[in-house]
Amino acid sequence: MEISHERARLLDERIPRRVRDLAQHWLDSLSDKARQLVQVAAAVGGSFMVVEVASMLRETTASMLPALNETIASGLLICPGEQTVFQHELVRRSIADALPAAVRQALRQDVSALRRQHCLQVPMPPEFLVTGGRPAGTPVPGSTDAPAPLPASAPLPASSTEPGIVHRLLPALLMARSTRTEPLPLGLADELRAGLTAVLQAHYADVELTGTADAPLADRADRITRNTVSLFADGVQRATTRARAMLAAHQGRDDEADAVTATVVMSNLEWAVGDLAEGLRWGQRAVQCLGPATPPMWSPYVRLALATKLSDIGRFEEAEGLIRTARTEAEALGQPHTATPSIARAMLLLQSSRLQEAQDSARTGLEVAAKTGGGWVVPVGQAVLILVALRRGDLASAADYAWRCRAAVGADSTVFPSIHFDWGECLVATAQLGARRTAELLTTTYAHLLTSPQLFVEEAAAAAWFVRLALAADDMPLASTVVTAAERFAAANPGRPTLAVAALHARGLLERDSEALRQAAREHVSPCAGALAEEDLGILLSAQDEKNGALGAAALRSALQRFVQIGSQGDIERIRAFMEEHGTPVTSAPRQGRAATAGWEALTETERSIAHLVSDGLTNRQVARRVSLSPHTVNYHLRAIFRKLGIGSRVEVARHITHSA
Repeated sequence: MEISHERARLLDERIPRRVRDLAQHWLDSLSDKARQLVQVAAAVGGSFMVVEVASMLRETTASMLPALNETIASGLLICPGEQTVFQHELVRRSIADALPAAVRQALRQDVSALRRQHCLQVPMPPEFLVTGGRPAGTPVPGSTDAPAPLPASAPLPASSTEPGIVHRLLPALLMARSTRTEPLPLGLADELRAGLTAVLQAHYADVELTGTADAPLADRADRITRNTVSLFADGVQRATTRARAMLAAHQGRDDEADAVTATVVMSNLEWAVGDLAEGLRWGQRAVQCLGPATPPMWSPYVRLALATKLSDIGRFEEAEGLIRTARTEAEALGQPHTATPSIARAMLLLQSSRLQEAQDSARTGLEVAAKTGGGWVVPVGQAVLILVALRRGDLASAADYAWRCRAAVGADSTVFPSIHFDWGECLVATAQLGARRTAELLTTTYAHLLTSPQLFVEEAAAAAWFVRLALAADDMPLASTVVTAAERFAAANPGRPTLAVAALHARGLLERDSEALRQAAREHVSPCAGALAEEDLGILLSAQDEKNGALGAAALRSALQRFVQIGSQGDIERIRAFMEEHGTPVTSAPRQGRAATAGWEALTETERSIAHLVSDGLTNRQVARRVSLSPHTVNYHLRAIFRKLGIGSRVEVARHITHSA
């Protein structure tokens, strides 16, 4: 380097051998598919979308998710938004330079053709990730990548009494079902301390509290801030220890901000490890503790944290009441706070099998979060959309949402771990890869799902789903492991019928017990889980003698009727396919469950929305923003619209809609 007039410049822009060796060592530690993903991505340039690399490798987006997760975990790649980038530009260049020049050129031509074909426009990542802090438009030394103008990020609402960092991180802590796996980054922790102190000083200066002749205002705010930030612990045990110590020290002043926060954290952690009674007790106590000493922005999240738990165990009406109250409180605080009630309600609606309402509520929450910087809640909303799309048989959209969800998790340091993310990915992988391949993933990538108390309580049919998958893959040990875990969890939480019936459903599948399946079909609180149990009963009986075969046909028709009422098109088509394959009549089931193959009636709800927007003259990218999909997925739906309507252009879409009207 040469240093002159307080500036330094490189004399030689060749990458040092030690950097190339490091890059090679990094590559060697990856699986074959992850290594291939990284090499292709390095040749493509500074940023890319997984759908591009998947297409170039002749893979599906879903099948690439485990490899993507592996590269993110290794520290090679990060996801600061909808695009993926290399953590270190020099490492990317090293990997790209190791490829033959002809191969690099061919890969770049392939991705350029792909982007032209699918109208993909990949936004550049934040400036420092690409240019190392150089002004926008300055090329990276030795790189052929020319940065595009950087899009302006959504401003974070802030005021003297409520800095933006507080409305991002504090709600994330209160709503989390787990704790962080590593400490807060130092800069983020400092910013949170400053923001919390400002909020607390403003609140305690305005509120007259009786019986508080203790420390001065500044000392009091500082103590509460330090206590609250300490709950962003790197591990369940440390967070639990800190929360208990804080509560023990309060001695009757439970409505102060840090005491309320510690109570909610205790509720979340007990819930996460499977002690539902304690989780509910702490959650109810937190709501009861809300009082004059609790700053207003705490209240909606404390109620929502309890509401989500009540929803998990099927107490939907109580949960709805808490969400309504929380929404009113959030609206009084301003728009940044209204995203979370919408996402919480979306999850409740999904658990009660109200698919369209769940989708609408999730999209509303995501729209607010996109405008106000509430990135921590985005992956939860995307997870709802994954599950709704799968229920409706829209695998392309489900895979797209899964990718967006994982990108959001990697992009925002305020996101806490959630079982929803991995569960959605696992379901997408199963739909695309099949039972045997997914069963293999359940011993590696998704092994933690098999015995997760959090998943079993939040997804009523999860245990039965794993057993069904294991039986399809002829993996009896896997099926037995899941049933044992579900029964152990139910036994540890007596008085929770939702858990008992879930374990009964799983056991009935494993042992081919028709009475157990019949009881599960009757007693599941979740309509979807009940319909799945009745479907399992119908399939079991259909394989037996003539008398039971007739009972099986009746059970299948009943399950079909349930799914029609829910609007679960994917399940409808699966049952119909089974019944047609086995010659079982479906005449007693409503015919609207069968999808048309051509014409306007053949279009899905998403396709109709896209058709109307296209007819209004919107581009794929504009449509994508309206319907919360990627431009690539919009293009996929547009091709399906052309095929079903028998047309070949966007103009004909508009003409068709005008004629129909």
